Order: sequence, then structure tokens, then C-alpha cells
Amino acid sequence: MSTLISHYTDAVLAFTFTEGKDQAPCAATTQDIPAFTERMLKIFQKSHAKTMVLFGLEDGAHALALRDALPETAHLFVCETNTQKARDFLQSNPEWISPDAQAQLICDTSPWAHLYLLALANVTPASATLALNPALDEKNKHQYQSLQRLFSQTKPHQAINSSYLSHVGVAAPDLSVGAILSPDEPNLDIYFNQFPDWVKEVVVVWDSETIPEIPISCAVPIRHFAHPLDDFAAQRNRMLDHCEGDWVLYLDGDERFSEDVWDLFPACMLVKRLEACYFPRMTLYPNEHHTKVGYGLWPDLQLRLFKNMDGIRFERPIHERLTGIQGRTALALDAPILHSSNLLKSPDMLAAKLKRFDAAGGNTVKHLLNEEYPSIERSLFAEASLLMGALQMLLLEKNPA
Repeated sequence: MSTLISHYTDAVLAFTFTEGKDQAPCAATTQDIPAFTERMLKIFQKSHAKTMVLFGLEDGAHALALRDALPETAHLFVCETNTQKARDFLQSNPEWISPDAQAQLICDTSPWAHLYLLALANVTPASATLALNPALDEKNKHQYQSLQRLFSQTKPHQAINSSYLSHVGVAAPDLSVGAILSPDEPNLDIYFNQFPDWVKEVVVVWDSETIPEIPISCAVPIRHFAHPLDDFAAQRNRMLDHCEGDWVLYLDGDERFSEDVWDLFPACMLVKRLEACYFPRMTLYPNEHHTKVGYGLWPDLQLRLFKNMDGIRFERPIHERLTGIQGRTALALDAPILHSSNLLKSPDMLAAKLKRFDAAGGNTVKHLLNEEYPSIERSLFAEASLLMGALQMLLLEKNPA
């Protein structure tokens, strides 16, 4: 079924941030399992779907009954956000972690991870029957209903690299890249060298009293500004105020896209009625061939590309949020932002960065650097290739934020 889901769930369940304080397991179900199973099987057969998705595991009784009732050619995915429930279930049913099993368990505390893992396993609203576990209590029922609703509203889309984006006599979409940077940011040459020549401009606001004299090689015109960082939203808004393109993309100094993603990138801005696009962020760790996963570390969705419209502003002094996007948005599936902070910066530099976050937030939040994170091989995730000719997306008619 899905090797990615198998490895992902295994990595999540093998790790805990708060040992001994995980979520409590649930009580045994008292629901009418045969009636539920019969009803869902009828819906499944009538829909001609190939896959069933059950939202909520609880004690596993409904999941087991569905697996036994479904045809051998059908697949079952069960989404669970409570890691302790998942561990308890897999102790008795270890085959549910196998990529070759008819039924697989997806576990992560992040609902966005469930949405992305289903999409990357080619499970779509059109190809799947969706079921809500009737044993859920009201609090958990609301959470899984929201996930089910979000999944059912997504529309798979291919943003195709059309031939007229070959840069032969036709201009690429009008894009400003924005950045707020520290003069001490390492490997700035790698950062600026990533931008292709079809980008309109790069707008940099330096965390400095004056524009630093740093030799920079870039295929794109750069406009430099300087202002000491007070809070991140204010600095981002200064950056935004100087961006003149019809579209804006912002990236930090330790972030980049692959060359293939950049080659396909213009297609994002040609999707009809699109206002903005979210990208998954891969935090590379402990090396460039692995990425952090689980507990919100992936897909770590970032709203980074948007139309340069009136009313769009950044809010919050730290962990700033972009506001003003209301309409159609895309979730890029295979165009990850490659986040290299752990590879480019020493522990002391990372600790200093977190202290800067604390100061920008008025020291109301304490950021800590963990020594260890769950991670899996980056190659398990789909990443766009120019040979494929398109970026894979999910479209939503309204901004999910």
C-alpha cells in the first residue's frame, strides 16, 4: 500500500517528547459494530471506491471489523492522532504497520500530516469512502470531523509546466522574492544562487543599521534595505512594502527550493483564481538525506506564495502569520521548502537564533533546542522532477487558515 506511511508512523510511534505523559488510552467500545460495518460496506460497494478511510481508531474494534468485511482488493487506512492508542493497537496487530498489508494505520498528532500522507498515497475524495468512527467522544469527534471535511473538500490538481514558460519570447509570471536576513547568516551565496533569472527581483531587508557590504552573486536584481529587527511581523511588512511583483514569495536564509521545483514553479501562479499557495517544509536532519517528521515537524505547512493584493499583512511578533488571504489556495504536495538550519548552523548559532525569537516575542515564550527528533529518509517523499512536467497540488476554494 504505502511504504511512506509505514515508515512515517513507525518513526512517530518510536519517539515521544514527554515520556510517561502520553495521551491516555480509550475505553472499550459499546457501539453496534456489525450494523456500522454493514452500513459502511454498502456505501463502499455503491460508490465503486477502491479505498476506505476511517477517521479515529479508538480501541480498534471498528477498524478490525471493516478490514475483515472489505473485499481483498480494497484498502483501508485508519487515521489516529493519539499515539498511545496507536501503540496499544499495534501491540496486538503489528501487521497494520506493514506497507504490504491490506489495512494500514496512519498516526501523527498533526491533522495536516494525515491529509498529506493520504494525498501522497494517491487517496483522493473521488477514490475513497470516508467513515467516522462512531465510538468517538464529542471532543475527538469534532477533531476528526474537521479532518474528514477538509479532506473531502480538496481537489487534486497538476500545475503543468506549459511550453510557453520556456522563456523564449514570453515573460514568466511577475514574481518578487522577499527576505529578511541577518548579515551573519551562513552560506548566503547558496541562498542567492538558487534564484532563476525569470524572477523579477529579490527584496532584502537586512537586520542592520546599514546595508552590509557582502559580495553577492545572483542572477536576479537585488534591492537592499536595512532596519534592525524589532519583531518579525514588522520586518516582514517592511519587506512586503518594497515588493513590486504581481506575486510575492518569501524565503528565509536557510531555506531553498530544488532546481527542479524552481523550473516548474511558474506553473503555480497560472492556476485559475489562485490567491496563495502553501508549501510543506522539510527540515533536513540529521543530514541532507533525512527529514524531521511527526508532532508538527512535517508537513510544517508554510504559506509563502501569494498574490500581491491590498490588505495582506503579517501579524504576531514571532511565528508571524500572513493575513488577508481569503480565496482559493493550493497545498503543494511535492514542492518542499528545504530547510537546512540544522546543517548550516552550529548549536551555538541555533541557540542564539532561538534567543532572538524569545526577545522578539517579549520573552513570553521560551524556545528550546531539542537534542533529538524523529526523522525518516527524504527519498520516501515525492519530490517534483522536471521530467514529470508538473507540480502536484491540492486545491481548496477557501484559505484553510
